[in-house]
Amino acid sequence: MNTVLRDIHTEWEAHRAVAVATVIATHGSSPRDPGAMLAVHQDGTVVGSISGGCVEGALYETALDVLTTGHPRIEHYGPTGDILAPGLTCGGSLTVLVERVDRETMPQLADLMERTLRDETVILETVLTGPEAGTHRIAHELDTATGLTPSGTLLRRFEPRPRMVIVGSTDFAAETGLLGTRMGYRVTICDARPVFTTPQRFPDVDEVVCQWPSDWIARERNEGRFDSRTVVVVLTHDPKIDIPVLLECLDEAKWAHPLAYIGAMGSLTADANRRQALTAAGLRPEHLTALSSPIGLDIGNRGPAETAISIAAEIIIGSNQGRSSRPST
Repeated sequence: MNTVLRDIHTEWEAHRAVAVATVIATHGSSPRDPGAMLAVHQDGTVVGSISGGCVEGALYETALDVLTTGHPRIEHYGPTGDILAPGLTCGGSLTVLVERVDRETMPQLADLMERTLRDETVILETVLTGPEAGTHRIAHELDTATGLTPSGTLLRRFEPRPRMVIVGSTDFAAETGLLGTRMGYRVTICDARPVFTTPQRFPDVDEVVCQWPSDWIARERNEGRFDSRTVVVVLTHDPKIDIPVLLECLDEAKWAHPLAYIGAMGSLTADANRRQALTAAGLRPEHLTALSSPIGLDIGNRGPAETAISIAAEIIIGSNQGRSSRPST
């Protein structure tokens, strides 16, 4: 979503209109979640995806029409279709809003983009009917909580990105950070070694912090900058750094909620020694169940890139298990 939003903002700044398709609801098995976006430029180029390909062709024609008329449309795609109206081969269904975005219909885009880049929650209200159809405003949490939004409008939330903290400025960290960014995380690499901990070595992440990792994590936690979606990936393979970091992350008494994922690199022998050291430092056995170590799925990976894939896959499994355990709404 962030990539498409940046692209839309670029066109908006150049005073060019864009047709934007956004998934606003899904049912059953669907290729993309609500919030997935596709943008069609005035020159016909496309950025993003909302279905993985099976309905993009039909949506493209709809987007061109919306670019011309300026009238928003809501399209529904189900498991059946024909040549004129393709369906989803996965068997689920999508509801998609297609709208024209330009400086007249969305003068708030610069504000929305700025807040999103600051990882703030933004609620966008879109008018779907009446003389103001296709216009937008940034709504307030209080309005949505008290039902003060008018009928005929759609509310969309742009949530802050979850955080990925990678401890250790290594080649493994660079590959993991790149994947984390592609997965939608706001990625920070933290290490206390100034020679290795530079933005030039990690151009694909959001933040490079040269501080003692356990101290930095404690400050970020105490200032409320982590939540239950945060993942911590420890790649230093150095006990004097790993143990203090893991003590901060695994001690439940220090956290208002458990982290989504905590993993640490090391061999089976290193893992056994690490767990023994953590227990000796005061952690109870039940605390250590949250530690994924040795880190990553055992897929026979070798080298930084393959190891990053194994770590990402393990994080995805944990995230999906967390989603399935939440009550449906």
